[in-house]
Amino acid sequence: MKALSIIALIFAVISIFIPVIGVFIAMGCSVLALITFCKQSTISGITFGINIVSTAFLSPSLALTASNMNDSGEDGTGLYMTYVGFHVVLMLIAFIAFFIFRKKNS
Repeated sequence: MKALSIIALIFAVISIFIPVIGVFIAMGCSVLALITFCKQSTISGITFGINIVSTAFLSPSLALTASNMNDSGEDGTGLYMTYVGFHVVLMLIAFIAFFIFRKKNS
């Protein structure tokens, strides 16, 4: 599990610098962080944080797409919140699973 969480962290950092596909790589890294959160909560939490920040603030292709959608009358804010919300929801699921499995072990 430690290797999987380190791989997710490395690819999360790499996804910041990849223009269009980086958002989807970050989504995959969040899924890997969800899988490994109960065993490696620190590294997985850092991965979630990097993914949320990179998707919300450092993704110019997502911001440009949402802006173009708003200009044409579509709901670009919904698209933006879908991608950012994906990471936030997975992080909340990971926290809930962490607390449930921690109670079972003690």
